[in-house]
Amino acid sequence: MAEVLKVGVIGCGNIFNLAHKDALKKISGVKVTACMDINESRAKDGAKEFKAEAYTNLDEFLDLDLDVVQILTPTYTHAEIAIKALKSGKHVIVEKPIALKTSEARKMIKTAEKEGLRLFVGHVRRFDKRWVQIKEVIKKRNILPMQIKKSEVQGLPFPVHYWYWDEEKSGGVAIDLGVHVTDFLRWFFESEPVQVFAIGKMIKEEAKVNSTYDHFIMMIKFEGGKVGIAEVSWAYPYPARYGVFYHHLDIIGKNGRIRYTPMDTPVVGVAKSQFEMPRFSPLLSTFPDAFERELRYFFECIKRDVESMITANDALVALEIAEKGVESAKRGKAVKFGGETL
Repeated sequence: MAEVLKVGVIGCGNIFNLAHKDALKKISGVKVTACMDINESRAKDGAKEFKAEAYTNLDEFLDLDLDVVQILTPTYTHAEIAIKALKSGKHVIVEKPIALKTSEARKMIKTAEKEGLRLFVGHVRRFDKRWVQIKEVIKKRNILPMQIKKSEVQGLPFPVHYWYWDEEKSGGVAIDLGVHVTDFLRWFFESEPVQVFAIGKMIKEEAKVNSTYDHFIMMIKFEGGKVGIAEVSWAYPYPARYGVFYHHLDIIGKNGRIRYTPMDTPVVGVAKSQFEMPRFSPLLSTFPDAFERELRYFFECIKRDVESMITANDALVALEIAEKGVESAKRGKAVKFGGETL
């Protein structure tokens, strides 16, 4: 493998500008040589950041001499682009969710295996220092979690016709945010899901117009009688005090309890014309440097040809839990893994 990896970025929109652009600039041993977006101005703006070439045609982009392709496009495009990139001989890093549907995700994984290439999925929570530290505390203190409640909630700031509101493109909040929490629960429990019961709501007008859940609760039974409670929402108001996105974590174990919510303990107060309590990070419930650690780690896995601590199969399982949650909500029944209903 080359000493410097040649990287191409597909998708120069929201998550690129919020997180990946700055992260890529801080990582040595990689060079972004091309940026592609169907929107020409976004492609040019992205390429300008790295003195790279701009493209709007995917086939032309994939004909380039690249080692790694990073896919930062809407969820419904992940599978098609990733499979094409793998077949063109490139390693792939794709933002979560791995795909819109588990059937697509399995095709992506099989293609990577067939081509002998790497497929990484950006479950960035696993690279956030807070969650890593809390998981270490659980081990050191022998907490033995039996119930974990994880909430990630926001007021989605996009207009009614934006792709996030279309369940056929984003999967709704259950898939888009849900995979963050389902992966988190499986990671912390270190056990596999057994069944899911979920309830979905359409609260905001944008959700009702599109018939897409914007508030979603899952109760997930894991092996060993462990229970995960996942709350994800796009329906929360915009609280100026805390920003547009916040989270809660409550872990109850056999030997103790851990509770973490930055809403209760703001880091700092700032007195200007009024008293302000800035958020930890403008990026959802993740510190920006987690993206840098994530990408650096994936690039090192490619260079050293070692297995990743989070695999594409982990991302597949996270999606499968959320997907079965949607099935449960629509059928009004708990759903077992294996496709049975209870």
